[in-house]
Amino acid sequence: MIKKLRKSFIITAMLSVTAVLVVIVAVMNIANYISSDSEADQLLRLLSDNGGSFGQFFPSGEQPFPAQDGEEPPAKPDGEEPPEMSGGMNERWDFRKNNKNGNFFVKNVLTAETPYETRFFSVTLDSTGEAVSIDTGQIAAVTSDEALEMAKRLCAEGKRSGYEESYKYLATDTDRGTLYVFIDRTRALRSVTDFMVISLLVALGAAAAVFVLVFIFSKFAIKPIAESYEKQKKFITNAGHELKTPLAVINSCNEVIELEQGETKWTRSIAAQTDKMTRLTQELVALARMDEGGAQLNMEEFPLSDTVSEILDPFELMAEQKGIGFRTEIQPDISYKGDRNMIARLCSIMADNAVKYTPENGTILFSLSAKNKKIVFSSENTAENITKGTHPELFDRFHRGDTSHNGDVPGFGIGLSTAQSIAAAHNGKIEAFSSDGKSLNITVKL
Repeated sequence: MIKKLRKSFIITAMLSVTAVLVVIVAVMNIANYISSDSEADQLLRLLSDNGGSFGQFFPSGEQPFPAQDGEEPPAKPDGEEPPEMSGGMNERWDFRKNNKNGNFFVKNVLTAETPYETRFFSVTLDSTGEAVSIDTGQIAAVTSDEALEMAKRLCAEGKRSGYEESYKYLATDTDRGTLYVFIDRTRALRSVTDFMVISLLVALGAAAAVFVLVFIFSKFAIKPIAESYEKQKKFITNAGHELKTPLAVINSCNEVIELEQGETKWTRSIAAQTDKMTRLTQELVALARMDEGGAQLNMEEFPLSDTVSEILDPFELMAEQKGIGFRTEIQPDISYKGDRNMIARLCSIMADNAVKYTPENGTILFSLSAKNKKIVFSSENTAENITKGTHPELFDRFHRGDTSHNGDVPGFGIGLSTAQSIAAAHNGKIEAFSSDGKSLNITVKL
């Protein structure tokens, strides 16, 4: 159990750390992409409003690149003056003022090097889709024919903005026609991708480092729980051994009294209670040993189908005496490698539990089958006062449901706990659930 607890602790811690790292990496990459894409949008609007060039924003009307095909630099909008460049190459300008399309440019978008760093081209198409002007002087990777073909294709598809391959574009209507401006985003997209890869690698490294630390320190984290659990198991084992002697003495004394004075209701009661205490002690000690891993399993191949059938036969007679319908669906010729006595006890516990808690005129169905290299053994019986869903509480020690205090149902309420320990010792698991609130299904998978 301690190993399972430690494993659960490590899994929970790693899932929490992983979730946090995923959120952090996702937020960082989304913010980085939005920032990069936003800058491209502002540059596109700036170029579009300036006729497809940066010329307006340089002193004395100077353009960073010569106009193509003898075209005149675009005229600056009426009432607007270009900003003065008074400093060095890293001077930044503030374009917060309203331009002719009503757009606002965020401060520090441009530097003196921006026109020389930005690879872009533009195409103006008239209303018939024919080229009015093509400017590819600021890019070497695209020819005029390729630029025209790209613009015509986007115009025919009715697209006004977005990405075309690694180029981001924006279409605006001008007096001369529709102006398509394209910015090469190859380096920016590569930078975004590199940032994503690096952040993922860093996150994986961080997760691996956290896993190592959690694995090392988890042993110390659960140490108090492990010590408490070990003390509890040792207490049960020791108490069981200590109770054997006084119970044997009480039983012997009771037998002497019966020999000398005869059997009475008092001696019968003493015998019944000492027998009950002896069986409870034996079951608790056996359960504690299995939890401690001290139970020796005699692993051998045996015919499981035959074993289960033999175990269920007497319980069928008990069910008939209570007026309970009893059916079995046992797949023949199933073999299993395990402790035959333990598996037989597991089947006996499940059958006994079903017969005890099935009301009169109810039904019980036991089935055994082999599916996908797993052996499935289940009992389904009519049940009262049960809710839909899973019921892990049935495997708690001394849990006996609504009848736990009236004494009508024999037993101690630790049978299913023992069954759970037997299943776990064979690397299997046991579950209890109700699909309709009227029946209880207990399934063992080995």
